Amino acid sequence: MKRILILHDMAKGSRRTNRDHVYNYAKYHPGHLYVFHSVKAPITEALKSFPFDGIIMNYCFLSNRASSYELHKRRWSFLADHPAKKIAICQDDYTDHLRLDEWIRDVRSDVIFSPIQDNLDVLYPTNWGKATFREGLTGYTDHAQIEELESYSRPFADRTIDVGTRVRYLPPVFGRYGQQKGKAAEDFARHAADAGFNVDISTRVEDVIFGSRWLQFLGNCKFTLGSKGGASMADPYGEIRVKVSEFMARNPGASFELVEKNCFEGLDGKYIFAGVSPRLFESAALRTCQILTRDNYIGGMEPYVDYIPLNEDFSNLDEVFELMRNEEACLSIIDSCYNKLIASKAFDYSAFVNEVLDFIPDAPDFGDRNEAELLDTHFHLINAFRRTRERFGGTMETAFKTVLSLLKPENSLLLESTGWPRPYALSPGFAPIAAGLPESRRALFSMMPELLAYAEGDPEAVADLETIFEAFSGGDLAPERHLTDTGSLGWWDMCEYVFEPDGVQSAS
Repeated sequence: MKRILILHDMAKGSRRTNRDHVYNYAKYHPGHLYVFHSVKAPITEALKSFPFDGIIMNYCFLSNRASSYELHKRRWSFLADHPAKKIAICQDDYTDHLRLDEWIRDVRSDVIFSPIQDNLDVLYPTNWGKATFREGLTGYTDHAQIEELESYSRPFADRTIDVGTRVRYLPPVFGRYGQQKGKAAEDFARHAADAGFNVDISTRVEDVIFGSRWLQFLGNCKFTLGSKGGASMADPYGEIRVKVSEFMARNPGASFELVEKNCFEGLDGKYIFAGVSPRLFESAALRTCQILTRDNYIGGMEPYVDYIPLNEDFSNLDEVFELMRNEEACLSIIDSCYNKLIASKAFDYSAFVNEVLDFIPDAPDFGDRNEAELLDTHFHLINAFRRTRERFGGTMETAFKTVLSLLKPENSLLLESTGWPRPYALSPGFAPIAAGLPESRRALFSMMPELLAYAEGDPEAVADLETIFEAFSGGDLAPERHLTDTGSLGWWDMCEYVFEPDGVQSAS
């Protein structure tokens, strides 16, 4: 048995790939204790002291290096002294990469999973040679969903689109490498159309296809075009991103060359940071023949065996078109690719989960009562937030957060003088605090008596509010009042756990 903390930054509407990356641990390797905790949720002393065997920092958790970095680094600094095995699951490593490197180093991560296949020593100078590095893809196959995925696949001969895809130009901050995919798609579309193929390729934002419609589209294409994704420029602290954003705001529609000259001249192309896309798996599962820029891909994929290779300079375009007209050869390529990427299960989430969990030791003394009490203490507060949000939500929630943001020592004294948090004593105590607020905040603040008057008729609602305010005004959460300054407490309720083993009481 293992006790595992999984840190994330998901919202209710997060993409399926994000949710898969977070929740598939419990799906494919049940029987452990998993605690899922949002980066924005309250951190209790009970959580800090819980004897986790492993702590997994998901890439969405680590994405906070680009915004509110110092805030989150401070909040989660306790990880450095936690004895658990710490594992960082990274993506987009080339953005704010020195911040990422520093954060991972400061919390003393043992293992780093990255989709980047080359030049990791450049991205992680302080961790390279110290932490263990493993390849971790941005997405995997999911055998529990393969049957559903394959339902969108039409027989090859019945497909009405010869070659189709959707590609976007990456922002200039990712360098010329981020532009190549879009340009290659547009050039290939023009040449293929001239050669008589029915083409549906677009780089326009308005042509993007989402969800099941994308699967239907791809399952109706005989061929699709692809390559590795990534960047040819690193942005150590996000300064280039800011410079590019400001320049493009002043010069909308500026060409890549103009942005490069004004924002990062001479910095592009020193290194290539590339990795494969989950589209490889989608195409393989849907039995769409892939035309890929000649490169090293995963799973031992071979040109002419598992994909049709396209030279970067298009010098073999006639050969590509000849192969596309050979249905027997294409069907053989499709079968081989399917067997390597899908049937083998080598790139299934279950395999990835097993690889990650293998780094985490089993708990020798799993499940004593003290652990159950710690979880009960933590989730007592978390569930108070969750229920409060469910009851009030919307504008009332915003008003509630406004009050929490003011629970600093000097304001807490004022609240205590009223006998807070008892609703009947509320209005007099809030008046002097509200007086100094901007008008917009004052309007929200004035709604608090209404919220608490409503809660007064519900003993459980009052109890939850008392729990929350006690924690923020001098109790469990007092050291991290700065959290509320960000105004980003929208996902207090994205905190949950899976409790499988017998003999340990679950928190509720």
